[in-house]
Amino acid sequence: MINKVIEDSKIYFYLDNKMIMFMGFQFDEFVWIFYDSNIINIPNNTELYKLLDNNIMKQNYIIRDNYLECIKDNEKLIWYSDCYYNPDDEFSKNSVSYLTISYCDNGMNLRCIKPLDKRINRNNQMHTIAFSPAGNGRYSENIKTGSTLQDDVITNVYNKLLEKNKCKKL
Repeated sequence: MINKVIEDSKIYFYLDNKMIMFMGFQFDEFVWIFYDSNIINIPNNTELYKLLDNNIMKQNYIIRDNYLECIKDNEKLIWYSDCYYNPDDEFSKNSVSYLTISYCDNGMNLRCIKPLDKRINRNNQMHTIAFSPAGNGRYSENIKTGSTLQDDVITNVYNKLLEKNKCKKL
């Protein structure tokens, strides 16, 4: 079972007392950090599954990316981190981590890798996936709402995970 721990505005996810993921802001970037390259199964009866399913996976996006091939269809999202890279340099492009979210029998699988890791047989690395808010990253548009995929991850996944733990003070 994956456990969620919230400290201020940072969300830590643990599996068997080992930190496997982190969500939060680093300066002006929202980041989702994965502490290794292993597949993380998100069961379909969990809060994170429901938020990803309804607010990301069931949405349709136009994603324009001529170099890294981000993909969003009904079964899978492949999202390369919003970060600097040189589109004319293969080493630079292959150094960008990407997140894959895909459905499986009992939920969703999350996995982060980078093409360079495959080439040099480096299998178990930490990955930072950045989602630049407010239109500052890769072009992505939610066809229904006009929002971006980045803003949807922040507003409809991260903020909702935080929401239940905030106490209103009068």
